[in-house]
Amino acid sequence: MKTWLFYMNDIAVNVYEKKTLTAERAKSLKAEGFHRLPFDTEAKDESDAVDRMLQHFRENTEALAEFTKDMTIPAIIFSLL
Repeated sequence: MKTWLFYMNDIAVNVYEKKTLTAERAKSLKAEGFHRLPFDTEAKDESDAVDRMLQHFRENTEALAEFTKDMTIPAIIFSLL
């Protein structure tokens, strides 16, 4: 399997195979306003890598939503004390 990296700006997410992304290309991406997402994955192809990235962030979003639900009631009770 190949390792895939993700770069994002305000409107786009680009996917690059780690071994083909040169330092010069990474610098040019930063100059174009892209920043590297703190996620990389191993996948057989670009499509599979995107699916894994979406699944990862979907799970994190769901976990964050559960966390805020769990913390809302104690925060309300604490603020009333």
